[in-house]
Amino acid sequence: MVLQPESLGNYVLSLLDNGQGRETIENLLLEKGHDERFVKELVTETIKLRQTKRRAQGLTFILVGAVICLLSCILTITSSFSTESFPYVLYGFTSLGIVVVFFGLMRVF
Repeated sequence: MVLQPESLGNYVLSLLDNGQGRETIENLLLEKGHDERFVKELVTETIKLRQTKRRAQGLTFILVGAVICLLSCILTITSSFSTESFPYVLYGFTSLGIVVVFFGLMRVF
């Protein structure tokens, strides 16, 4: 049974999401009757597309975390004149921003 290229790419993505390795995916596609060169190129390009998507998501998280940290810095400076919410702004927003940045770094690398 030979699948169409559009559905084949989705099939490879679903196998990658399920934790299948590159060799396993290539063997499954070869068993279905696809050309060896085509299979290798398809798996390589699919992995590249998946990594590009993850990298873009990671960079978005890093940017959002940096903006939260900048906002935290500005709020800390402005709220340092009052004694009420200074620790919450200083530690809360800064910690949130750092966590978001590190989550983005995990997606990039």
